[in-house]
Amino acid sequence: MFGINEILGKIFSKKPLTEEEKFKILHSKRINPKVVEYLMQKLNNLYIEVLGNYEGSLFQLMQVGKLMGWCWQTTESAIVFLNDDDYIERGNLYFDERNPKYYHSWICFNYKGIEYVLDPCLNFLCKKDDYSKIFEPDVKSKVSAKAVKEELIRQIMSPKEEENSEEHKNFERIMRDIFIFSYDKVMEEKKNEVTVKGSENLDAPLYRNGSGYKTELEDGKIKKLTVHYYYTNC
Repeated sequence: MFGINEILGKIFSKKPLTEEEKFKILHSKRINPKVVEYLMQKLNNLYIEVLGNYEGSLFQLMQVGKLMGWCWQTTESAIVFLNDDDYIERGNLYFDERNPKYYHSWICFNYKGIEYVLDPCLNFLCKKDDYSKIFEPDVKSKVSAKAVKEELIRQIMSPKEEENSEEHKNFERIMRDIFIFSYDKVMEEKKNEVTVKGSENLDAPLYRNGSGYKTELEDGKIKKLTVHYYYTNC
C-alpha cells in the first residue's frame, strides 16, 4: 500500500491514482480548525436518524461512515443551516477507471472568501479546489441553499394536501413492509413528522428525498431539524 509520499510522487509524474489513493491524499489535507468550528456551530441543531439503526449529529454519523448512500437527503438537510448563497452540487465523481462515474451530491460553502466542500457521505471536509482536482467532478446541477430552505419550509407548512395522495399511501405500504414487526411504533413516532416529497428532476431543491422531518421554525426560518431517513421510491 502506498504512503502519502509515494502517492504524491505519482501525482508529480502524472500517473493515475486509484480510488483508495485519492481518498488517502484528500484525507491527508489539513483543514483550518476555524472552518470545523464554523460548521459545527452552524449544524449544531441538525439531528439525523438513519432508518431505525443509527442516530446522532451529522458529524457523529459522518465520522463513522453511517451516512454513506444517503447523499441526497444529507446534503439537503444540512444546507438549510448554511448561508443562502451556499449550494449543493450534483453529478459524477471520477474515482478511477473502475469507477469513473460515481453519482453523488456534495455541499459547497464559503468561509472568509475561500470555497470549501462538505461531503458528509464520503467523510470529506476540504477546500473545493482540492476536491475538484482529486475527483474531477462532472457537475450536472447546482441548487442554492435558499432554494432548498424555501421548498422544505413550503412542504412542512402544507403537508395536509399530501396525506391522501397515492404517493403517501405507497409510502405507508413501504413502511409496513420494512418495519413489519414494529409498524405501529414507527407510525406513532411519525405522527409529528412531515414526509417531504422529492422529485426526479435533478434541478429540484429536493431530489429523490422522502425523509421525515420534525422542524422548529422561528420567524419563518428553520432553527432546529430532526430528519429521519427511510427507504422510499424517490
